[in-house]
Parts: sequence; structure tokens; C-alpha cells
Amino acid sequence: MSRSSTSALRDGVILNNRYRIVKQIGWGGFGRAYLVEDTQRYRELCVLKEFAPQVASNEECRQAEDLFEREAGILYKLNHHQIPRFEALLKTRIDGRQTLFLVQEYICGESYWELLQRRGKLSEAEVTDMIWDLLPVLDYIHCSDLIHRDISPDNLILRDRDTRAVLIDFGCVKLAANAVSRSAGHAMTLIGKKGYAPDEQIRRGLTMPSSDLYSLAATAVVLLTGKQPDQLYDSEQGTWQWQKIPASSHLKKVLKKMLAERPCDRYKSVEEVRQILLEEDNSAFTRLLSRSRSLIIAPAEFDPSSRTDELKSNPPLFYVKSIIKSIAPKITTLMVMSRNLRRIKPGEWGIIGSITIMTSGLFSFALVNYRITQAQSPTFLDNSENVALSPEELDFQQQIQQQAKSLELDTSSFNKQVDNIFHQQYPELAGKQLTKKNAHRQYREVWYRIAKNLLVKQERDRH
Repeated sequence: MSRSSTSALRDGVILNNRYRIVKQIGWGGFGRAYLVEDTQRYRELCVLKEFAPQVASNEECRQAEDLFEREAGILYKLNHHQIPRFEALLKTRIDGRQTLFLVQEYICGESYWELLQRRGKLSEAEVTDMIWDLLPVLDYIHCSDLIHRDISPDNLILRDRDTRAVLIDFGCVKLAANAVSRSAGHAMTLIGKKGYAPDEQIRRGLTMPSSDLYSLAATAVVLLTGKQPDQLYDSEQGTWQWQKIPASSHLKKVLKKMLAERPCDRYKSVEEVRQILLEEDNSAFTRLLSRSRSLIIAPAEFDPSSRTDELKSNPPLFYVKSIIKSIAPKITTLMVMSRNLRRIKPGEWGIIGSITIMTSGLFSFALVNYRITQAQSPTFLDNSENVALSPEELDFQQQIQQQAKSLELDTSSFNKQVDNIFHQQYPELAGKQLTKKNAHRQYREVWYRIAKNLLVKQERDRH
């Protein structure tokens, strides 16, 4: 009998004198997942994943553990900023039985499934950005001779600190348990979600790079429509109902090939998808330019605590450096993934050259934006805007207020605390009003999540 059939670990329990259970955050066929604090690293948050496959004998259990350790070793070797960092393999005794746990980096943010449930379907621009974000990640994984096997909206997290998609929960843990189950004659657990994984993976357990690309495309379709795959896929005809999918003809063409029923009809690699997106999407440069301009308002990646002096001494230069750092991954997508600069096409060099030339213009824009920002009064939300927020967002605001009230927090002080953390991420917004308009929705969402995280911490500290 495995530990997965027993009760969950209680909040507050400390494992190996180090990891304190905060709460259970998941439960699958091979055990539970917990949010924990690392008491030896300043209470840093981690994810603790239990490995408890349903095996009968001690020998089968040892085989499962050996395979799990081997698969965990593969995860340990992965080093990509959009894959949760492997922290440790933890062995401990619980209820007199040795139990294995995988300790991984905690990614602060919302899964795309949570985002879909809260906001409804995503725009084509948001879904396209997600695809571009994940192509280099999949290329890295596939070049490491690995297949993720389980791409879906709940295994993708939109990270708070830089609004980039992060890929979590590799299927290798299930792969280890299934290997033991097969040898022992037990039933195997499905690797990959029905509707998201291609037929060859679900029926025969066969996987290849195009299997991950299929799952990525299925995820994109779900996010575009807000509907599950079985509502869009005709299993009898083996076709997707493209008339119900709100996307441009170009994006539909790419997704159709990624979702082809036969593996031989799909793109074989990330490189092929990247090339077709670059060759046929005439708005590639427009997207980069649009993203660059938005980054003047919200730089994607920087550490404000370590760059405060630079911000104060030369704000425009600070913004431009942040822009360049944020655009770098896009240029990397164009250059590094080709693995050979001579393979970059003239059109691609044009995009890269245009980005370089426009930097001087962005510096001037940053200077004007900085001066305008300094002239505005600091406030979180400009209520004078005659724009109605969605019922979901209003409900979320009310939840935050009610939770703060139940904890007897001073509303003004709490809001200032949230503002301070928010402005550490976006220091240039300290003098800029956030409105109720769609353009500021992503920043409002970051503010709400900061507030929720603070409330959870307050509640945890009181217990």
C-alpha cells in the first residue's frame, strides 16, 4: 500500500528539519504536491512533490524509487530560466515508511488555466506571445533529448516578475512509475491529458518533438476559445472545428499543421515552426516594436533593489537598458535557435537591424515618458475613468478587501505596502496613474496578486 492513499500532511509539519508545509496545492496519481517553506534559506517558498506510485511489493517499490531517482537526475541537469529549478531529492520516513519527494523552485504567478477561468478567453496577441515564449524552451528540452509529454494550460504559469510563460510538471515522474507498473502487470497511468496529447501518445505511448508541439497548439486553441478540446475536436472525422476558433488565417494555418492527426504531417521541430512564423507573419516586427514601447512603461526583467542608484541618476538610460534586456530573448529566438548565424535569412537580419536602429528613438521616447510620469500624482487606480471593470475583477477586488478586513488590517497601510512592492517591480510607475482601461489590466493583475500573496503571508504568520 503506498502513502498516496493516506491522509495529506498537515500544515505546519516540518520534514527533515527543513521544509515546513504551508498547504497542499495538488494531488495526482503518484502523490500530493505541497507549497513549503525552506527554513534554512530564509523561508524561501518551494514546491514539494511526493512520489508514491501504486505498487504492491517492496521490490516493486525499490524499482520505482530507482527509476524516479534516475528521472530526477535528468531534471537536475536542466538549466533554463523558464523551467522551475531542481532543488533537491528528499528521502524521509513518514508513518514508518520511507517516502520520496522532489523539491523544486516555486514559480509565483497564475497558471494559464487559472487565467482562463478568471478572465475568459485570451486574445490572439496574448496566445501568440505565449507560443513565442515557449518555442525556445521546447527547443532547449528537445535538444536535451527530452520530451515534456504534458503541456496544457495548467502546466504553464504566467510568471509575475516578468510576465513570461514558464513550463512545469514534466511527465518523467509518471514515466518512471509506469515502467514499474508495466513490469509488474499493473495498470498504467495516462501520461499527458486527453485532448491535449496526440493520439500516438495516448494510445501507444509514443512521443517525439512534434507531440509537444501538438500539445502546445491544443493549449493555444483552448486559450483562444475558452473551450475544452472535446468541444472543438470531431473524433469521428479526426478534425478540429476551425470555424469556431477566433484567429487570423496565418495563425490558424500554423496551428492546423501543428495539430495534424498523423505525426508525419506535422512540423518536425521547433525550428520549423519558428521559420514559418518568421517567413509568413508580416507583423513580426510590429509585435516587437509594440512590445518594446510597452516595456518603456513596464520593463520585464530587472532587480530594482540593486539598480536604484542608476534609476535615480539616469532614468531614461535605465529604461532603455531594461528595454534592451527584455528584447534580448526575442533576438535570441531569431539568432541562437538557428544554431548557425549563416542560416539567418535576410528578412530576419532586417528585423534585428531595425531593432538596433530604433533604440535611439526609444531613448528619446523614454526621456519624454519619464518627464511626463514625474509630473503626475501617484495613485493606484484612477477612479475618474468612465470604464466598467468586469464582474470577475470587481469580485476579486472585493475578496481582497474582505480578507484584509477579516485580518483587521489598516486598509491604507496595507495598500501602501502593496504599492511599495509593486513599485519595486515597476519603479517608473510610481508617479503614473493606473486606469480601469484594458491597457492597464496586466498591471492591475500584478497588484492584485501581490496583495493576495501578502494576505496569505499575514494569515500564515498569525497561525
